[in-house]
Amino acid sequence: MRAAAIGSALVLMLTVCSTILVASPEDGSGKVPIFVKSGAAASGFTDPSKDRQDSVKDLCNKIKDSKLVRVADSELDAVAVLEVLGRENKQETKGWASAFGAPPRSKSLLLVRLTAGEYSTDFSGESTSIGELTSYSAAAGKVVKQLEEWVKANREHLGPPTK
Repeated sequence: MRAAAIGSALVLMLTVCSTILVASPEDGSGKVPIFVKSGAAASGFTDPSKDRQDSVKDLCNKIKDSKLVRVADSELDAVAVLEVLGRENKQETKGWASAFGAPPRSKSLLLVRLTAGEYSTDFSGESTSIGELTSYSAAAGKVVKQLEEWVKANREHLGPPTK
């Protein structure tokens, strides 16, 4: 009788634990899996834009440094998808500095869309550098900071990967 009760308790405990593990959007690292892709890469087509492909790499590199999110290998392994929509660079000359020969400032802007299930929102990151240099990597870092804040605020609403 006692052995049956212990057996039933073990089965119940294993069932609860396996349910928690299956419902968890994370792997053993505790990080939330995010898949990063280019906006023009859909339905198996490749994106011809080297700029967007470079921004995907920048975002993946910044996510690798995150303590909260990780890069998923595929959309099926992810609880959310970060999609690079575009990026641009603007040269600015401002006031007195340009009058005295200071190099123009370059603003790099990165625009992405986060999708988790039926929900989506856009993030953007901007960085400034001097001269002709662009800093899309710094803009990607700002996007990842926004992503981390979003995950902190919405972690309880994230479901398991779509596998």
